[in-house]
Amino acid sequence: MHQGHRLFGIALAVALAATGCSGTVRMASTKSCRAHGGTYDASAHTCTFERSSKHAAAICQEEGGYYDPNADYCELGRD
Repeated sequence: MHQGHRLFGIALAVALAATGCSGTVRMASTKSCRAHGGTYDASAHTCTFERSSKHAAAICQEEGGYYDPNADYCELGRD
């Protein structure tokens, strides 16, 4: 597992614990990118890592979430 995915999982667990529920969690794409160890380009909705770039929607979908392009966030735990 990529270290960024572990960091994202930790960030998600903390967010869930902080809300005291297991419902949905919304994470801004910029925070998700940082959790994956990248730099976020808000105009392109792209997270850049050392040697590659990935669109925010792809990162969100890999985590099993729903990406909202208008609000630029990833929603996890959606039914």
